[in-house]
Amino acid sequence: MNQQGNSSGQGRGMGRGQGGRGGGRGVGPGGVCVCPNCGHETQHPRGTPCFEMKCPKCGAQMARK
Repeated sequence: MNQQGNSSGQGRGMGRGQGGRGGGRGVGPGGVCVCPNCGHETQHPRGTPCFEMKCPKCGAQMARK
């Protein structure tokens, strides 16, 4: 008799979870913010996403490196 698909848990909960620290887009403290326009780099400040910062040199929106 074929018992394929009768294993407990098969097909359920097998996808990638999004829990924990790396679950969303946040990658944790530390790191570097970089300007995609001029290349200026600065330390990533804790509690402030890079995309909320403006480049001090050219005013563009910063990104996480």
